[in-house]
Amino acid sequence: MNFRRGLSLLLAGLLAACAHLPGYAPPAKAVVLPPPLAFFQLEGRVSVKTDAESFSGGMTWRHAPERQTLLLSTPLGQGVAELHGDERGVELRDSAGRVHHAADAETLVHQALGVTLPVKGLAWWVVGNVRPDTHYQAEADADGRLAVLQQDGWRIEFSRYAESAGRFLPGKLIARRGDDLEIRVVVDQWNLTPDAGSAP
Repeated sequence: MNFRRGLSLLLAGLLAACAHLPGYAPPAKAVVLPPPLAFFQLEGRVSVKTDAESFSGGMTWRHAPERQTLLLSTPLGQGVAELHGDERGVELRDSAGRVHHAADAETLVHQALGVTLPVKGLAWWVVGNVRPDTHYQAEADADGRLAVLQQDGWRIEFSRYAESAGRFLPGKLIARRGDDLEIRVVVDQWNLTPDAGSAP
Protein backbone atom coordinates (compact mmCIF):
# COMPACT_ATOMS: atom_id res chain seq x y z
CA MET A 1 0.00 0.00 0.00
CA ASN A 2 2.85 2.38 0.83
CA PHE A 3 4.41 1.73 -2.58
CA ARG A 4 1.13 2.39 -4.40
CA ARG A 5 0.49 5.52 -2.39
CA GLY A 6 3.99 6.77 -3.06
CA LEU A 7 3.60 6.09 -6.79
CA SER A 8 0.31 7.98 -6.86
CA LEU A 9 1.85 10.97 -5.12
CA LEU A 10 4.80 10.89 -7.50
CA LEU A 11 2.53 10.86 -10.57
CA ALA A 12 0.43 13.69 -9.14
CA GLY A 13 3.58 15.71 -8.55
CA LEU A 14 4.82 15.09 -12.07
CA LEU A 15 1.48 16.19 -13.54
CA ALA A 16 1.52 19.34 -11.46
CA ALA A 17 5.05 20.07 -12.57
CA CYS A 18 4.15 19.52 -16.21
CA ALA A 19 1.48 22.17 -15.89
CA HIS A 20 4.21 24.75 -15.47
CA LEU A 21 6.59 23.52 -18.15
CA PRO A 22 7.17 25.89 -21.10
CA GLY A 23 4.73 25.21 -23.91
CA TYR A 24 2.10 23.64 -21.67
CA ALA A 25 -1.47 24.70 -22.35
CA PRO A 26 -4.53 23.52 -20.42
CA PRO A 27 -7.21 21.69 -22.38
CA ALA A 28 -9.57 23.97 -24.28
CA LYS A 29 -12.96 24.41 -22.66
CA ALA A 30 -15.76 22.63 -24.49
CA VAL A 31 -18.53 24.71 -26.05
CA VAL A 32 -21.93 24.10 -24.47
CA LEU A 33 -24.59 24.96 -27.03
CA PRO A 34 -27.91 26.27 -25.69
CA PRO A 35 -31.25 24.77 -26.75
CA PRO A 36 -32.85 26.41 -29.81
CA LEU A 37 -35.07 29.45 -29.34
CA ALA A 38 -38.51 29.25 -30.92
CA PHE A 39 -38.97 33.01 -30.71
CA PHE A 40 -36.91 36.13 -30.21
CA GLN A 41 -37.21 39.81 -30.85
CA LEU A 42 -34.29 42.19 -30.66
CA GLU A 43 -33.71 45.90 -30.96
CA GLY A 44 -30.22 46.90 -31.91
CA ARG A 45 -27.78 48.29 -34.42
CA VAL A 46 -26.10 46.76 -37.43
CA SER A 47 -23.26 47.79 -39.69
CA VAL A 48 -22.19 46.20 -42.97
CA LYS A 49 -18.83 47.02 -44.56
CA THR A 50 -17.50 45.91 -47.92
CA ASP A 51 -14.58 47.08 -50.02
CA ALA A 52 -16.93 49.29 -52.03
CA GLU A 53 -19.52 50.57 -49.59
CA SER A 54 -20.86 50.49 -46.04
CA PHE A 55 -24.15 50.78 -44.18
CA SER A 56 -24.95 51.37 -40.52
CA GLY A 57 -28.24 51.88 -38.78
CA GLY A 58 -30.89 50.42 -36.57
CA MET A 59 -32.30 46.92 -36.69
CA THR A 60 -35.49 45.39 -35.33
CA TRP A 61 -35.80 41.66 -35.80
CA ARG A 62 -38.80 39.56 -34.82
CA HIS A 63 -38.15 35.87 -35.43
CA ALA A 64 -40.89 33.26 -34.92
CA PRO A 65 -41.38 29.74 -36.33
CA GLU A 66 -44.17 30.80 -38.67
CA ARG A 67 -42.91 34.23 -39.73
CA GLN A 68 -40.03 36.64 -39.39
CA THR A 69 -39.81 40.38 -39.84
CA LEU A 70 -36.57 42.32 -40.17
CA LEU A 71 -36.58 46.12 -40.28
CA LEU A 72 -33.45 48.12 -41.14
CA SER A 73 -33.39 51.88 -40.60
CA THR A 74 -30.98 54.79 -40.83
CA PRO A 75 -29.36 56.18 -37.66
CA LEU A 76 -32.12 58.83 -37.74
CA GLY A 77 -34.83 56.15 -37.72
CA GLN A 78 -35.91 56.35 -41.35
CA GLY A 79 -36.79 52.98 -42.84
CA VAL A 80 -34.31 51.53 -45.33
CA ALA A 81 -35.84 48.11 -45.84
CA GLU A 82 -38.51 45.92 -44.29
CA LEU A 83 -38.34 42.19 -44.88
CA HIS A 84 -41.11 39.67 -44.20
CA GLY A 85 -40.76 35.94 -44.65
CA ASP A 86 -42.78 32.77 -44.10
CA GLU A 87 -43.09 29.31 -45.65
CA ARG A 88 -44.44 30.84 -48.90
CA GLY A 89 -41.38 32.99 -49.54
CA VAL A 90 -39.89 36.37 -48.70
CA GLU A 91 -40.74 39.93 -49.64
CA LEU A 92 -38.79 43.12 -49.08
CA ARG A 93 -40.04 46.70 -49.25
CA ASP A 94 -37.27 49.22 -49.86
CA SER A 95 -37.11 52.93 -48.96
CA ALA A 96 -38.73 53.89 -52.27
CA GLY A 97 -41.74 51.68 -51.57
CA ARG A 98 -40.80 49.04 -54.14
CA VAL A 99 -41.64 45.47 -53.19
CA HIS A 100 -39.26 42.65 -54.10
CA HIS A 101 -39.94 38.92 -53.88
CA ALA A 102 -37.66 35.88 -53.70
CA ALA A 103 -37.58 32.35 -52.34
CA ASP A 104 -35.08 33.15 -49.56
CA ALA A 105 -34.03 36.18 -47.58
CA GLU A 106 -30.33 36.20 -48.47
CA THR A 107 -31.00 36.31 -52.20
CA LEU A 108 -33.63 38.98 -51.76
CA VAL A 109 -31.50 41.30 -49.64
CA HIS A 110 -28.61 41.03 -52.08
CA GLN A 111 -30.82 41.72 -55.10
CA ALA A 112 -32.64 44.66 -53.51
CA LEU A 113 -29.91 46.31 -51.44
CA GLY A 114 -26.70 45.04 -52.99
CA VAL A 115 -25.35 43.77 -49.64
CA THR A 116 -24.90 40.25 -48.34
CA LEU A 117 -26.61 39.41 -45.06
CA PRO A 118 -26.42 35.73 -44.05
CA VAL A 119 -29.94 35.87 -42.61
CA LYS A 120 -30.30 32.09 -42.33
CA GLY A 121 -27.13 31.83 -40.28
CA LEU A 122 -27.66 35.05 -38.33
CA ALA A 123 -30.96 33.74 -36.96
CA TRP A 124 -28.88 31.19 -35.03
CA TRP A 125 -25.66 33.12 -34.48
CA VAL A 126 -27.29 36.20 -33.00
CA VAL A 127 -28.60 34.11 -30.07
CA GLY A 128 -25.24 32.42 -29.48
CA ASN A 129 -25.91 29.17 -31.29
CA VAL A 130 -24.80 27.34 -34.44
CA ARG A 131 -26.83 26.68 -37.55
CA PRO A 132 -27.87 23.01 -37.31
CA ASP A 133 -26.95 20.23 -39.75
CA THR A 134 -23.99 22.24 -41.08
CA HIS A 135 -20.29 21.78 -40.36
CA TYR A 136 -18.74 24.24 -37.93
CA GLN A 137 -15.71 24.87 -35.75
CA ALA A 138 -16.14 26.63 -32.42
CA GLU A 139 -14.17 28.01 -29.50
CA ALA A 140 -15.60 28.57 -26.04
CA ASP A 141 -15.21 31.46 -23.64
CA ALA A 142 -14.47 30.95 -19.96
CA ASP A 143 -18.11 30.03 -19.30
CA GLY A 144 -18.42 27.51 -22.13
CA ARG A 145 -20.41 29.84 -24.38
CA LEU A 146 -19.58 30.52 -28.00
CA ALA A 147 -16.63 32.88 -28.33
CA VAL A 148 -15.59 32.17 -31.92
CA LEU A 149 -17.51 30.25 -34.58
CA GLN A 150 -16.56 29.35 -38.14
CA GLN A 151 -19.50 28.27 -40.27
CA ASP A 152 -20.80 28.76 -43.84
CA GLY A 153 -17.58 30.53 -44.81
CA TRP A 154 -17.96 33.09 -42.01
CA ARG A 155 -15.96 33.71 -38.85
CA ILE A 156 -18.15 35.04 -36.03
CA GLU A 157 -16.90 36.50 -32.76
CA PHE A 158 -19.29 36.75 -29.77
CA SER A 159 -19.05 39.01 -26.73
CA ARG A 160 -21.02 40.97 -24.11
CA TYR A 161 -23.16 38.06 -22.95
CA ALA A 162 -25.99 39.07 -20.62
CA GLU A 163 -28.95 37.29 -19.10
CA SER A 164 -32.44 37.71 -20.54
CA ALA A 165 -35.42 35.66 -19.32
CA GLY A 166 -33.10 33.12 -17.72
CA ARG A 167 -30.91 32.72 -20.78
CA PHE A 168 -27.51 34.23 -21.60
CA LEU A 169 -27.41 35.90 -25.00
CA PRO A 170 -24.59 37.74 -26.77
CA GLY A 171 -24.84 41.50 -26.88
CA LYS A 172 -22.40 41.85 -29.73
CA LEU A 173 -21.22 39.76 -32.65
CA ILE A 174 -18.83 40.43 -35.49
CA ALA A 175 -19.13 38.25 -38.60
CA ARG A 176 -16.44 38.33 -41.26
CA ARG A 177 -16.24 36.62 -44.63
CA GLY A 178 -12.73 36.83 -45.99
CA ASP A 179 -11.21 40.30 -46.01
CA ASP A 180 -13.94 42.06 -47.97
CA LEU A 181 -17.11 41.76 -45.88
CA GLU A 182 -17.82 42.48 -42.22
CA ILE A 183 -21.12 42.58 -40.32
CA ARG A 184 -21.43 43.91 -36.78
CA VAL A 185 -24.55 43.50 -34.67
CA VAL A 186 -25.03 45.15 -31.29
CA VAL A 187 -28.17 44.22 -29.36
CA ASP A 188 -29.68 46.88 -27.12
CA GLN A 189 -32.75 44.94 -26.00
CA TRP A 190 -33.99 41.35 -26.10
CA ASN A 191 -37.53 40.01 -25.84
CA LEU A 192 -38.05 36.25 -25.64
CA THR A 193 -41.78 36.27 -24.84
CA PRO A 194 -44.01 36.22 -27.97
CA ASP A 195 -47.07 37.67 -26.24
CA ALA A 196 -45.09 40.61 -24.90
CA GLY A 197 -43.75 41.69 -28.27
CA SER A 198 -45.38 43.25 -31.24
CA ALA A 199 -44.33 43.06 -34.85
CA PRO A 200 -42.42 46.10 -36.02
